[in-house]
Amino acid sequence: MKQKIKQICKNIEKENKVKILFAVENGSRAWRMSSKDSDYDVRFVYIRKIEDYITINKPREVIQVAFDKLGKKCSAENSLIDVSDFDIFKYIKLLSDSNPTTIEWIIIDIIYYGKQNKAFREFALKNFSHISLYHHYKSMCRNNYLKYLKDGSDVTYKRYLYAFRGLINAKWVVNKKTIPPISFLEVLEKSKEFIDKEILEKLKDIIKLKSKGKEKEIIQNIVKMDKYIENFLKNDNEAPKYKSYATLNKLDKELKKIILKKH
Repeated sequence: MKQKIKQICKNIEKENKVKILFAVENGSRAWRMSSKDSDYDVRFVYIRKIEDYITINKPREVIQVAFDKLGKKCSAENSLIDVSDFDIFKYIKLLSDSNPTTIEWIIIDIIYYGKQNKAFREFALKNFSHISLYHHYKSMCRNNYLKYLKDGSDVTYKRYLYAFRGLINAKWVVNKKTIPPISFLEVLEKSKEFIDKEILEKLKDIIKLKSKGKEKEIIQNIVKMDKYIENFLKNDNEAPKYKSYATLNKLDKELKKIILKKH
């Protein structure tokens, strides 16, 4: 599959007249909680030719396309490979604001094409905003819980994993004061001092069930897990209080270097 995705990246470059800097996985496969039928969530950063950046009508900053198992374009609903990306200027702006999604892209270890930028990675690791990460992951927990779990209409193992990934990653930022590891299994193993052990063991069991293809199986609400989520959502006392501000000189310098070097 990696070769197929690599070829897709090459085709996107040719069709859109762009250069992909790096393409990574950013979904359940990257988080180490995929199932047999999980799709591929490919995310990449690209640059255009310099003329495209000095024009009144600038091209769109996002390319989105979906492919089936044969690598042919198809609708998003029937896709196996979902591809989405940012132009480098959009990516850098989001990264400089500590957008958690862009931070994950630069530290993920499943790389399909190109190479992640070292300067971007160092910036993310040294200058991330604890507040931004905390509230992003808490929002992930809240959205999954309220939309899918609270009313009991679409309760699946997958929904519990996504809700708890948000919850535990938020608590990780508070307790560890670092960016959570991409592997959710690693996060679970290292969160024993601030997460209920019974919850951790249940999540490990759910990941095993999901890996066997049971991620979309409709299940009954798990009362203890629901209460744990609700207690977390209604309490903001542990949220980081102060936002840090990073100097963007190195990031700006690297951006100029990339744009001028590639052209």
